[in-house]
Amino acid sequence: MRLSLTALVAAMILAMVAVGGLAFWDASREADSALEDFGDAQAVVALSAASGLNGRLAAVRRDAQLIAETGAVPASVAQRYTLARLLEPGEAPDAATDGFRFLFPAPGGRSVELTLSAAELFQGLERVEHPGSLMLVIAAPGEARLRTTDGRTLDDPQLLEALRGNQTSLRLPRPHAALLGLPERMAVAGLARVDAGPLGRWGVAAAATALRERDRERRDRWRLVLSVLLAGGLVLAFGGVALRHQRKELELARNLEVAELSRERDERLERLGKMATLVTLASGVAHEVSTPLGVIVGRAEQVLPRVKDDERATKAVQVILEQSERISQVVRGFLTLARDGSPTLGRVSPVSIVQGALALVQHRFEKAGVHLHSGVPQDLPAVGGDARLLEHALVNLLLNACDATPREGNVEVSAKTDGGTLAIDVTDDGVGITEADAARATEPFFTTKPVGQGTGLGLAIANEIVKSHRGSLTIASAGVKGTRASLRIPLA
Repeated sequence: MRLSLTALVAAMILAMVAVGGLAFWDASREADSALEDFGDAQAVVALSAASGLNGRLAAVRRDAQLIAETGAVPASVAQRYTLARLLEPGEAPDAATDGFRFLFPAPGGRSVELTLSAAELFQGLERVEHPGSLMLVIAAPGEARLRTTDGRTLDDPQLLEALRGNQTSLRLPRPHAALLGLPERMAVAGLARVDAGPLGRWGVAAAATALRERDRERRDRWRLVLSVLLAGGLVLAFGGVALRHQRKELELARNLEVAELSRERDERLERLGKMATLVTLASGVAHEVSTPLGVIVGRAEQVLPRVKDDERATKAVQVILEQSERISQVVRGFLTLARDGSPTLGRVSPVSIVQGALALVQHRFEKAGVHLHSGVPQDLPAVGGDARLLEHALVNLLLNACDATPREGNVEVSAKTDGGTLAIDVTDDGVGITEADAARATEPFFTTKPVGQGTGLGLAIANEIVKSHRGSLTIASAGVKGTRASLRIPLA
């Protein structure tokens, strides 16, 4: 049962939509993962700043201990604080202060009062900041508002609550980012805590804008859109063309009758030529398809372990991988020769190669009035290779020789061994070939035939076949007139 063009196109569109949807879903997951990594990086920055803050608080504890032990405030200590004094029993601490006041017990019922401004306590932390892209905020024990390194206070209950908890990062929406002095785009804050003992538990947040990550995500999504559209367009175009060709061939096949043996051989040669041409043309398309196909396979492999608990999603991803492998196998089949791939090796008799090629072209020589001669010893050793491909290469050489030879002319096929190599020569007494044309004879689409009578692919394909068998093909003048094509293949 054949699908109609509309049904096939609909199926292809649905498949592309499904693949595109899955790709977009995976891209979103990748973007979330990138933001998580960005948050982890900011958490490291916050942890570094928290370590510096902890050092400052430890210095405050040491100064308080020194005052308590000596019963006096050294001048070297006093100059580091806004207020530093030893309180007598019952004496009240200073009520008015804009900084941070620390009280420590001292012997004899006394206490040590030390007051630091925010700028003094956070001194050095501002070096971590980058104006407009990264800033630090601190949550002090017992305070309901956040502090910046320059002493400003901020009212952000969400960030303050996160610092009181155990989170390592927090995504900040646009209004919160703007409140912190960052661009009004999504920001990410890395969170760290400092347990300063008697000075309480402090929190440090390193808030950074995710502007670059979001812009990169937007560019990636546009590239994904263009890739899906391009791949979808190619699939639809080639699918539609293939289906139209298939329908035309089926309609033509119903009306054809069994032709003469020579006509059947002509059709076989034509089909072989078309298949070889399709390999050459498809190689370019396959190279372009391989990149998005690799992306699809890679994304599907990344998604598979993440949906292992969802049976339906797991099966869907496995289907994508199976169908992608099927496409890859088809592409590899087309590119075997184009990429110098190794053919299917087997022991092949040179006699069978020559006889098979002669049987395919005999009627063409008879029609052209050209005499075909063969001199191939029966005891030649076997070669290793693909009989079908080698036969096709020799057919191309023979047809070229036939086209280059005038009526009543001669073409000779000979074969011999030369050391560890089989040599097959096709010699004609036609118009001959110049050195310049001989040097370019195996280039794709180069031909000396009149317009409309040659594609320039026959010798190029024959050359690729011989190269895939680790051999060589040379085209040269045969002397006064005529051309010799020499095919060399290692023996098995």
